[in-house]
Amino acid sequence: MNGLKYIKSFSKGQITIPKEFREALNLEGDFWLKLTIKEGNIVAKPVASKVKKFNKLEWRNKLLSLKTEWFGEKEIKEIHKNRIDLEKRISKNTI
Repeated sequence: MNGLKYIKSFSKGQITIPKEFREALNLEGDFWLKLTIKEGNIVAKPVASKVKKFNKLEWRNKLLSLKTEWFGEKEIKEIHKNRIDLEKRISKNTI
């Protein structure tokens, strides 16, 4: 990869990071950059994502461990009934 590229900003100061640079830094999709000014230069450093990848089993176990005393049997049955109704409507494309 050539480490030097010239880019032009858009009218509101927006710029595009060249694909080769994003690939070299493993930047995919949406990402954040920390911008600073150092010795008259703009320095952009990727900010590590603090969001963990979704783990279904871990999420399930977390949900099962919640204390849910605030739901009574009546509320749980109503939620279940609404969910079943919604699933039927989705399958029939009536939403």
